[in-house]
Amino acid sequence: MKTIIKSHKINCLLCLATLVIGITSCSKELVYKNMPGIYIDKEKLTARDSTAYSFAEKSATLMLDTIYIPVKISGELSGTDRIVPLEANAAKTNATAGTHYQILPTVVKANELTARAAILVKRTPDQKTKQLRIYLEIVPNAEFPLAIANTKTNSTFNGEPSATYKPGYLIKLTDQILKPDTWDGSGSWFKYYFGAYSAVKFKFIIEVTGRTVWGDRARYGADAPTSAQLQVYYTKVITALYEYEKINGPMIDETGNQVTFPKI
Repeated sequence: MKTIIKSHKINCLLCLATLVIGITSCSKELVYKNMPGIYIDKEKLTARDSTAYSFAEKSATLMLDTIYIPVKISGELSGTDRIVPLEANAAKTNATAGTHYQILPTVVKANELTARAAILVKRTPDQKTKQLRIYLEIVPNAEFPLAIANTKTNSTFNGEPSATYKPGYLIKLTDQILKPDTWDGSGSWFKYYFGAYSAVKFKFIIEVTGRTVWGDRARYGADAPTSAQLQVYYTKVITALYEYEKINGPMIDETGNQVTFPKI
């Protein structure tokens, strides 16, 4: 009987020791430091993964412009300013730093979550014949050591995020007429008033209206025209095309198709 009691006591002591060790171990595991990271905030971008910038849609005298890329931190706020570690991926970029673009120094200010990284783009003669690429990425540094692979949209479907965003962002830079990213987007006034896109048609629209900045879907944002303005633009391009065809015959676009506008 004495032996059994002694064995029972030993077992109890072993269990207690195991419990103490387990609690100590768990306590160590629960000590967690949230490493800070930063990512391109694609929720604030109309074109999530890339944007096309064309100097051909701007004034002929415009030689420099700035594109802003929203960024957002993860982790805790900081009481000091932190530099945004945004760089161009050399393997995916054919534009030349200093000649075609410059990533301007940007900081996330103390006790703030967001900032806008500024990319200075420059007009050069070679953009008349080719499209340049600037592929931007966040490169972790001492202030933002956490590498963030993907981010998810705030909107959900069946309880899950409806989209996942890749970390990089592409700027397509040229001095040629480019199709606006949102021409065919849902509710686009580009498509409603002007129909199918072609470079010849869009250049004609710009020349007739004098407008080079259209905003998202030619409908949303401070840069977009009003519906009344678009009605005026529509009348102008219809009239101008009629006058053109009286003298030159049908206007043919780069695909060999006749330029037309929808009947509204």
